[in-house]
Amino acid sequence: KHHRLQSQVLFVDEPTSCRMPRDFSAVIDSTCVLYMFCFMAKISDKINLALPHGFIPKGAERRETRWRDGGDLVWLYIDMNSYFASCAQHDNVDYRGRPLIVVPTMTNYTSAIAASYQAKALGIKTGTSVLEARQKCPDIIVVEADPRRYFELHNQIKEAVDRVIPIELVCSIDEFACRLMGPQKLETNALKLALDVQQSIMHLVGPCLTSSVGLAPSILLAKTGADMKKPLGVTLLRMDHLPKPMLNLEIDDFAGIGPAMGRRLRLAGINDVETLWALSPSRMRQLWGGVVGENFWYALHGHDTPRAETTRSSIGHSHVLAPALRPKDAAYHVARYLVTKCANRLRQMDYKTPRIYLSLRGDGAEKSGCEARFDATYDTFKLLKVTDELWQTCIKGFSKPNVKKISVTCLSLVCSSDNVDLFGWSLDNQENLKNMNVLNALDRINQRYGKNCVTIGPKAKVHQFVGEKIAFTRVPSAEEFNLGTHKSNLATPAATRTR
Repeated sequence: KHHRLQSQVLFVDEPTSCRMPRDFSAVIDSTCVLYMFCFMAKISDKINLALPHGFIPKGAERRETRWRDGGDLVWLYIDMNSYFASCAQHDNVDYRGRPLIVVPTMTNYTSAIAASYQAKALGIKTGTSVLEARQKCPDIIVVEADPRRYFELHNQIKEAVDRVIPIELVCSIDEFACRLMGPQKLETNALKLALDVQQSIMHLVGPCLTSSVGLAPSILLAKTGADMKKPLGVTLLRMDHLPKPMLNLEIDDFAGIGPAMGRRLRLAGINDVETLWALSPSRMRQLWGGVVGENFWYALHGHDTPRAETTRSSIGHSHVLAPALRPKDAAYHVARYLVTKCANRLRQMDYKTPRIYLSLRGDGAEKSGCEARFDATYDTFKLLKVTDELWQTCIKGFSKPNVKKISVTCLSLVCSSDNVDLFGWSLDNQENLKNMNVLNALDRINQRYGKNCVTIGPKAKVHQFVGEKIAFTRVPSAEEFNLGTHKSNLATPAATRTR
């Protein structure tokens, strides 16, 4: 059978399709067909087997159209409402129903990173300074951010959603995307799922943690829909009703159109969604300056494009200093602490960096920054030595007495395990063995007994969550908080407890 298969199948180097001979079914049986697939998969993953033109398996067409009602719903997108502020109200009963803002550090000279809906009703929103918020509402509650708690509740919310529908993508700390399958694509069933998800989160995690849900053919439209009705709203964007439900939106309301892109579109005469919708794919590609614009056209019209695989090229940490830490001597220890956090993350992810950039910002508009290059490493001792040199260079050109913000970025990351040559040499061979033994021991101690239990040099007097701030597109790992394996804290329904 092996030799007969070789005479029946065409093997090629480039992606293509090969047709079965018309008498194929007459010369081999079902066992040989299975062998053929295994054999072809072993030879090359570039071969696609094409059935004769127009061939449709029995019942396939009926199954394809069975769950279609014209809406072509594919995604259920969950967006938590004022997540950081809701977490604070969830943990403290006295905060519920009152104006509240969350700030990165407890000072009057910072801005809100989140605001409760009671605060938003008074004109206080994300980006409002603490001083302005107190002027608008003297009784407003100001709470310092707690990334560890946000991460814990994030995991509980994931479990609550998974009890209703599996999560396909975790888009951020407070956003999740679920793919609708089979009968779930029908409008009635999709709406019921959306309500079940909202109720599951509120029942199993907490009533303060409300969410809005978007249902749409593409993930971009589903995310847009989740933002259209807040709080606790459900928005349905059917394919056969587009673009009518979105015509009242601003072009900046779509993910992927930031302030700069919004200005570019308006300069081109595109000021509303109706005009944006009428553009052609080639015109969008021209406006965006690349294939991203064409992909946006398809997503806007309800068609998902393949997700591009990306590789991490940098990691970084930044911190806005509390007033007590802004003198240069105190700020120096914060910079070292941020570099230590970057080095820890590099070792956890098995990455090394050959470049590091240090940036300082003063109380005014003054900025200073410099970069260093070296052999790729994740050795904390080496990186701290480089940081000391960068600090001296930055401070020389820094006229202000205080440093308001420090940023550290590790660039041009390389994966340690991928850089092994034919003779077995890798980037690990150039590391100092004594240093790495010490660092591995420190990592194990801090993982077991708590973050910063043992530090290199004096411990910086910073907030315990410095270095674990939650970015818009990155959810920290449990190791970064020294939480270990996550255990469910969800409430168990009474019926389940009885059984």
